[in-house]
Amino acid sequence: MKKILVSVFASALAIGSAFAGGYKITVGFPDVSLNNATAYLTSYDTGDTLATGTVHGKRCVIKGKIEESFFARLIIDGKRCGMVVEDGAIAVDWATKVASGAPLNDYINNMEKAMENVSTDEEAASHFYKAFEENKTNAIGPWAFYNYLMCKPLNLPQLEAELKNVPASYLELKRVKDAVDNVKAQAVTAEGQMFTDFTVTKEDGTTVKLSDYVGKGSYTVVDFWASWCGPCRREIPNIKAMYEKYNGKGMNFLGVAVWDAPADTHRAMTQLDIPWPVIVGNQKLTEPTRIYGIMGIPHIIIFDPEGRIISRGLQGKKLADAIEACMAK
Repeated sequence: MKKILVSVFASALAIGSAFAGGYKITVGFPDVSLNNATAYLTSYDTGDTLATGTVHGKRCVIKGKIEESFFARLIIDGKRCGMVVEDGAIAVDWATKVASGAPLNDYINNMEKAMENVSTDEEAASHFYKAFEENKTNAIGPWAFYNYLMCKPLNLPQLEAELKNVPASYLELKRVKDAVDNVKAQAVTAEGQMFTDFTVTKEDGTTVKLSDYVGKGSYTVVDFWASWCGPCRREIPNIKAMYEKYNGKGMNFLGVAVWDAPADTHRAMTQLDIPWPVIVGNQKLTEPTRIYGIMGIPHIIIFDPEGRIISRGLQGKKLADAIEACMAK
């Protein structure tokens, strides 16, 4: 299944407890290395900051009152932990990125245990859909439904049919709107379609286009990735093996750094010793993934010498086999 789902959501574990008068999130740290750092409680749907707190020694507390529960991310020093914010006491172990406390988090904890042996997108989709059905009117419902869409490939008619089964409020959520836009974009950039170009402004103010690399007479493997994405980093050695075997022999390789701070991208390129060119913007890039309807990374697309899309979304052995098939032609 898409490992990106695990990296983003596996931390939303919980054990229930009660706290009168709103919510209280207490974060515990293994040491004082994050002393004075700012903790950001953000909306899972929009990414907006909803509350902040300051780390004091090995502890940080964020308190507040809410009209209804919501799924959130707690972000400190670039690291994140997912949780449902609801009335009650919520404890976060920052060493493990595990949240505990409050009933809805209990549900997610049990769900996570049930998904421990999930290995395919189809299985994951089934778990997320069950969670959606059982929680349509609380904070878990929209979170589960969006992740169902992440795991379940749907064309536009299928997606429109699914949307008829959700509360009307879901249709106003940014992530659901993005999912609809992504399905539309995927149709335009499906296998067999010609590439869609995009332009990126680099850190030095100059611009670079996808068409500077694609459609130039060679096959091109394009990896959409980010430094913070564990599965992206794990896929690099697989791509590197193909690069060492075929680069410049009718097959070229390109990275596109998305959803990432430029400085973090450059640091990761050095750490991972990436030998192929990488398109890095002067800020976090979102346009390339929007154009190609990419909902999770890494996402790797192979273009033929004219720029037509041969395959997309393959990793590991399946990607290697697809590259081998291209070179055998």
